[in-house]
Amino acid sequence: MRYLRIILCLVVFCCASQANAEERKAGIVRKAEGAIFVDRQGKLSPLKEGDTLNEQDTVVTQVGSVGVVMKDDSLMSIGSNSRLTISKFVFEPAEKEYSLVTHLKKGTMVYLSGLIAKLNSNAIRLETSTAVTGVRGTHVAIRVEGND
Repeated sequence: MRYLRIILCLVVFCCASQANAEERKAGIVRKAEGAIFVDRQGKLSPLKEGDTLNEQDTVVTQVGSVGVVMKDDSLMSIGSNSRLTISKFVFEPAEKEYSLVTHLKKGTMVYLSGLIAKLNSNAIRLETSTAVTGVRGTHVAIRVEGND
């Protein structure tokens, strides 16, 4: 019975480690003011300076704003009453794989491009419910009005 428990614990540990390893890190929160949250796999948690954002995370702001530095050194500023999902993030220069896709459901976002835009400007898509924009310059501001 003791060996069965040990084996079960090892299996659970290995599965949990692999799940964490598969999370693709996208960026880090450099500035967070007010009521800021991350929706990660359906669980809403407070977001603070120094926290990591992953691919598939949704940043939810109420009153306040958040500044994020992405792994490719691009910058995103997300304003009050916003909901932004990092749908896809790939920055693997050794494999020449680059991609950033965000979806702004509501609110405001300012984006300042980084290395992905320099290496492959076609690899960036900033989406809303009614429009999609690519980045050909360095600075984009988006505002989406409405409710969730």
